[in-house]
Amino acid sequence: MYISIASLVGAYLLSQFYRTCLAVLTPVLGKEIGVTPGDLAVSLGLWYGAFALIQVPIGEALDRIGPRRTVGVLMALGGGGGAAVFAMAQGPMGIHLAMILIGAGCAPVLVGSYFIFARSFKPALFGTLAASMIGAGSLGNLAGAAPLAASIEAFGWRPTLWALSALTLLVAALILWLARDPER
Repeated sequence: MYISIASLVGAYLLSQFYRTCLAVLTPVLGKEIGVTPGDLAVSLGLWYGAFALIQVPIGEALDRIGPRRTVGVLMALGGGGGAAVFAMAQGPMGIHLAMILIGAGCAPVLVGSYFIFARSFKPALFGTLAASMIGAGSLGNLAGAAPLAASIEAFGWRPTLWALSALTLLVAALILWLARDPER
């Protein structure tokens, strides 16, 4: 079960990363594809909008098919696919679409984890597990700053986004492989 939780923590770390990465990408996206800070503000708003709008279907999916497939599939299609769309973007509309996909892909991660915690562990552990998830996942905020800037400087923004797409797909595959749905 703890390996399962580690894969979910990795997904939550990526979710936090994707929330903050636009600030570091702003200068390079402006120079290379003409995306303005205003465009990126809209993109981030679309990320949050997609994240919020998909919560009700996620709740239904958690109950019907379980957190393993709900989180793993959405993280792969939305998160991994969205990062690939981002890597290919030629302007603001590409970034908008990418962030909508990424928002939808990241949306089930925390609630899916909480679903597992609530149904697989003693109630007294829920607060500890939930806080640990938030604390460890917050490292994604840090990764979206200096490490991202260094990667963009060393490899360029498109290769960095392709690597993030691959990493997101890997984490989604680990969730699908390692995570265990709670007993019904």
